[in-house]
Amino acid sequence: MDKRLLILALIIGAVGILLWGLSIPRYGFALDTFKIGYVDINKVIENHPRIEKVKKDINDFAMKTKAEYQKQLDEAVKDKTAVEAQQLKAEYEARLNQVVAQRQQEMLKPILDDIKLAVRDISKKRGIDIVLRSEIVITGGIDITDDVIKAIKK
Repeated sequence: MDKRLLILALIIGAVGILLWGLSIPRYGFALDTFKIGYVDINKVIENHPRIEKVKKDINDFAMKTKAEYQKQLDEAVKDKTAVEAQQLKAEYEARLNQVVAQRQQEMLKPILDDIKLAVRDISKKRGIDIVLRSEIVITGGIDITDDVIKAIKK
């Protein structure tokens, strides 16, 4: 009985210390002094000056790559059973999707880098400590979307 009481007291004490530690302001300032902003990243991407060219280039690459993969697939399934052909088709489609997705990431990277730089600049100028994606913000915060769009169009 005494052991259980001692363990319970230790647990309650540890929880108390943990809760007390969480209530201490971090980094020398209280949590309520943070300025939080948010940005609609999809809107910013759609308004980027180079997005239409990147979309076209991605689409052209996907169509060209799909045609190349289709030729390879047609050659590979010539002497295969229906089940083997279906399996090969699934493998080729998975590889095609992977190649296109990787190329899409490579082509979008400069645009995303521009946006990140603009977000950093705008947040620094406006004294915003944290910038979140608008999809996760329910209420509050400062919308910097339009400012970011203006910055990337310069």
